[in-house]
Amino acid sequence: MRTKLTLMALFALLIGILPSMAQDEVPYEVLVEGLNNPRGVNFSPDGVLYVAEAGIGGDIDFPEGPFGPAMLGFTGRVSAVVDGVSSTVIDYLPSVNPGGAPDAPAEILGTMDIIATDDQLWTVMGHELKGVTLAGTVVGYDRVSLRPFQVLDIYGYEHAADPDGTGELLSNVVGMAVAPDGSNALIVDASGNTLYRTTFNGTFAVVKSWENNPVPTSVAFSPDGTQYAVGFLISFPFPTGASRIELYDAATDELIFTAEGLTAITDVVYGTDGTLLAVSYGEFSGETFSWIPNSGSVIAVSPDGVGTLITGLQFPYGIAQNPVDGSYAVSVNAVSNPGEGQIITFVWGE
Repeated sequence: MRTKLTLMALFALLIGILPSMAQDEVPYEVLVEGLNNPRGVNFSPDGVLYVAEAGIGGDIDFPEGPFGPAMLGFTGRVSAVVDGVSSTVIDYLPSVNPGGAPDAPAEILGTMDIIATDDQLWTVMGHELKGVTLAGTVVGYDRVSLRPFQVLDIYGYEHAADPDGTGELLSNVVGMAVAPDGSNALIVDASGNTLYRTTFNGTFAVVKSWENNPVPTSVAFSPDGTQYAVGFLISFPFPTGASRIELYDAATDELIFTAEGLTAITDVVYGTDGTLLAVSYGEFSGETFSWIPNSGSVIAVSPDGVGTLITGLQFPYGIAQNPVDGSYAVSVNAVSNPGEGQIITFVWGE
């Protein structure tokens, strides 16, 4: 059952008492620089920040890219940030440069998200690339040895089953979230418009598929695991105010309510106090057919509606909260020239 956003619904859904909507911009600082198209970010339980870097493409001609001929390389990686210093943890991951406007950085396709638990790392490997190992998959690694132990082939399932029934066999797996009790994880396929669940046994199953290309980009569990949120980008031409976040009951997978009127949501996260924060990638110009620079933001959903915490960000993408000190990290310059990617950090809430 779908209902509109109400105060009572939000109080029932969000855990604890949420902070008031900020009247002024929340200050932030740059935590790390020099990254290559950083996308998803995630903290391990012991406070290490992991960053999924899509890479810079490569010099291998790849005629069957997602949108036509492209340039393939293996420049994607996962980085770990400790005390503001970034180091490579997993490298040589597929990265594709599909080309772009001559005066703008190309939207590199590659590693899209990273999940860290006490003893595991899970990479979310983005667009399908025919014949390229790991592309279009979710891969589990031992966090200590960094040896892969499980591969979930989302790309293969999309082509075999077409879960959204559109006949367009496209896959771009972009986001993942692990339940607080570790019993299962949810995975979103943006091009396949499908949400999957895995119980870490090497298999996965469809939870829900959407029609009309809403482009689900992100998923997050509430701190107590009773709900989860799914954020949507909405497809081209990415209309301002057309995006949304849907909240579901984690036990039944029933839709509880929808927060509408949002723009280009690329990531969502519940804070430890129950606050629901999200990243808005930016606004798209129908005149120039390009994303407007410095139009990205971080927003919060509360019983009072939607409040904007930070504006003026250059192509932000991922957001995560540090379980050790409660601070938040956001990737910016998610589409940028090599080495221009950054992670910013800020403190907000209880």
